[in-house]
Amino acid sequence: MVQILYKNFRLLILTIFLIVIWGITSYQSLPRLEDPELVSRAALVKTFYPGATAERVEALITEKIENKIAEIEEIKTYESTSRAGASIISIDLLDRMKSTEVDGVWSRVRDRLREVKSELPPEATEPDLEEVEVRAYALIAALTWEQDNSPNYAILQRQAKLLQDELRNLNGTEKVEIFGAPNEEISVTVNAPDLAALGLTATDVSQQIQQSDSKSAAGQLRGNNNDLLIEVKGEVDSLKRLRQIPIRCNTCGSSDAQFQPLGDLAKIEKGIVEPPNELAFAGGHPAVTVAVFVESQKRIDIWTKQAHKKLEKFRQQLPQNC
Repeated sequence: MVQILYKNFRLLILTIFLIVIWGITSYQSLPRLEDPELVSRAALVKTFYPGATAERVEALITEKIENKIAEIEEIKTYESTSRAGASIISIDLLDRMKSTEVDGVWSRVRDRLREVKSELPPEATEPDLEEVEVRAYALIAALTWEQDNSPNYAILQRQAKLLQDELRNLNGTEKVEIFGAPNEEISVTVNAPDLAALGLTATDVSQQIQQSDSKSAAGQLRGNNNDLLIEVKGEVDSLKRLRQIPIRCNTCGSSDAQFQPLGDLAKIEKGIVEPPNELAFAGGHPAVTVAVFVESQKRIDIWTKQAHKKLEKFRQQLPQNC
């Protein structure tokens, strides 16, 4: 073969050219990860039983699930937490388990969970096995609130969702998650003595607010060609609409004064749930973070360059308080 290439110069050049092209192509298609992907040896079993006390959850759900998963020899340890309405069991497999054997063990755990479902209360949800993902994020970006006043998490979360959409559209992105965005709530604070003077309680006000928020159809219009649902216009979709809800007064003598706007009887504010379910800080400032997983077969160096261009373009469009 060497003699043929030595005598045929054109064949030699063609062979070298093909080897170079083959090498460059293989190099370009070679996946690159910052950290290796590890097989998950830990998982959580989550079961919900709405309205049940922690004691009932422990007796009717947690103990029965524990008895089932204890039959699997490959489980190293399991720890449970039972609280009102929820049961959470963490499972760790033996260290000697081979990577190729782990999926089979989790499959058997799921079989045990399906078996125990018939022994649980009908109101309880089906036990859900959630494997703990052992991977590293390819990128973590933080949107911080750098003003001196209290952070407006509505603005931060809205910007985080926009950034999430931008990064999700990148070729090679597998999953984008948002962290540090606490749940929002609207609080209605009433003065008990003022309500008592009107013959109302906080429960009465709550019920009237619920009744004013129409979420279901009020009727149905049937025709020859189609059927239409009829809805009452009045859904509570803003603070202004909430303040305008008429509250019926039980002690008002005049018919004109039987109803008063909720805004005159209560202080209405929008904020985050206290205590917050999760918080994030970056550089000492309150923040909402966006984390990205990249597909295993993609080159992370090429993806990172594209992601940084997206971040730079997005940074230029941010409002001044972010």
